[in-house]
Amino acid sequence: MVAQTAGRVLMPEPSVDVSQAAPPMQSVLSRAASEGGFALASLAAMLLAHCAALFPHEYAHSFMAYALGYKSNPCIIHLGGTSLANLVLLTEANEHVDYAPIFAAGAGWAVALIGFAGPGIGNGAMYILSLLLLRMRRVRESTALLMLVFWFNLMNAGNFYDYVPIRTFARNGDMGHITEGLGMPEWLALILFGIPTAVALWWLFGHTLPLALARLAPHSAFRRGLIVTLSVLVVFGFFGLAGWRGYGASSHALSLASLALIPVMLAACWSERRWMLRRWQGVRDAPAKR
Repeated sequence: MVAQTAGRVLMPEPSVDVSQAAPPMQSVLSRAASEGGFALASLAAMLLAHCAALFPHEYAHSFMAYALGYKSNPCIIHLGGTSLANLVLLTEANEHVDYAPIFAAGAGWAVALIGFAGPGIGNGAMYILSLLLLRMRRVRESTALLMLVFWFNLMNAGNFYDYVPIRTFARNGDMGHITEGLGMPEWLALILFGIPTAVALWWLFGHTLPLALARLAPHSAFRRGLIVTLSVLVVFGFFGLAGWRGYGASSHALSLASLALIPVMLAACWSERRWMLRRWQGVRDAPAKR
């Protein structure tokens, strides 16, 4: 009905389609808080996973030295000083093994075995364990467990990468101990250890990352973007920079190359890229397996 008032025609107010109205501010704030909480939880899980991968690495060195008779107490490792970087990331931690007398005794093979124990046995065992855990239904159905195990898997794979290829040509550190202890050419070490490293990284970005996207962020583009971005930055930035200084010109150049790979890997592994979209949506839509 149209009403008339003082010669003016009052038209009825148009109805508002509530379904197309802007979301209330409370809903926007709630969504922002949820995404922010996920980001903070991801960072916390990353730090925890980093430490969980570091200690088996260092203790594998230490216990191998003890088993070979070159260390009296395998439980003692060096945790570093009180700098912020070390307190957060344990950047100064090491196995607390004196390699000089082992070299002096002519036991290069022992130096190589102790050097290999960290990434090869410590991180290798933890990497395999993380893959087994990722196959468990209980882990896949728990956001917290899956987040922790995913980052733990990535940290162990990253430990392979920061030695091969990043520090393969260094004269010090674990790779230097292996190549010098065995008299092995660096190019041979690059091939022998580079193949399993390449397989681990291929599996990480081709299979494990899509699993994480599907289970942790099936309905959030922000979360998927965060997971991909952090994954690439950690592997090719944090671990890739391991050779930036203190390991010679070749390692420095390889760290630079690793940084250059970051935008390439981000573009290649973005969650909306056709191949990645097909993979994580396939995982999301697949029937649950026991």
